[in-house]
Amino acid sequence: MSGELVQITKYPNRRFYARNESAYMSLEGIEELVRAGKRVEIRDSQTDEDLTAVVLTRIIMERQPEKMRLFPIDMLHFILRSNDVMSDFLRDYFRHSLPYLEYLQRHSAAAAKTLVQPIHWVKAWLDSIAPRKPNDAKQNSLDEPARLAQRVEELEARIRQLEEVNRPVAELE
Repeated sequence: MSGELVQITKYPNRRFYARNESAYMSLEGIEELVRAGKRVEIRDSQTDEDLTAVVLTRIIMERQPEKMRLFPIDMLHFILRSNDVMSDFLRDYFRHSLPYLEYLQRHSAAAAKTLVQPIHWVKAWLDSIAPRKPNDAKQNSLDEPARLAQRVEELEARIRQLEEVNRPVAELE
């Protein structure tokens, strides 16, 4: 997600200081920064530990508790029971879901209704990883039917080869 980075330091007296803003911040102020499209990074003044996730979660829980319903209770149980491997999987799943969510956020609600198929999610994700150059996109859209037809022919030929290799000996005699 893009946006200006605002670095915030949390002091032992529970106060937050935004260096970019040269001002002390409340949780409400941090929430306003995020809503304005800025990214925040919150660090502990003594340990330099990254507290961003903890503080953002706290904001959701205290200031927008209705958003906690995004996580079904079964999901919360699953997260609490998960081991390191499953936690890594969930972290990657959520991280890879972000490009799709950003895509939906950028487009109108009407367009979002048409993007309920998984293939659309994959396309949005792939476009975010390796966006096409404008000229390539135009050229690819013109060559798309021919390229697909050629690919189908290649796959059919490969299937015939595999069928020949796997044909039982009795059929060959």
